Amino acid sequence: MIVFDLVIDLFLTLYTLLGFGTKEYKIQTKMEKLSKEYPKMLQCYQQNQRIFETEDNLGDLVLSLDLKSEVEKKKFVSIIHKRFIDSL
Repeated sequence: MIVFDLVIDLFLTLYTLLGFGTKEYKIQTKMEKLSKEYPKMLQCYQQNQRIFETEDNLGDLVLSLDLKSEVEKKKFVSIIHKRFIDSL
């Protein structure tokens, strides 16, 4: 039983060390999926990656985005467009 616990602990440690369980990874993955329909969103994310990953409101907005809902995607793109692209 102790060996099993050690193996599980090692697996979880490797998983987080590689970055798969982190908020940053989840945000990047969502933005990459969204960019299939909205290519400019990935470019905007890459240029402002630190803001997306450190600002809680923006990060939560990305993480709560439902990629199956066309309405939510359009609303999200509009918000990001106003925040980053219109401000240039």
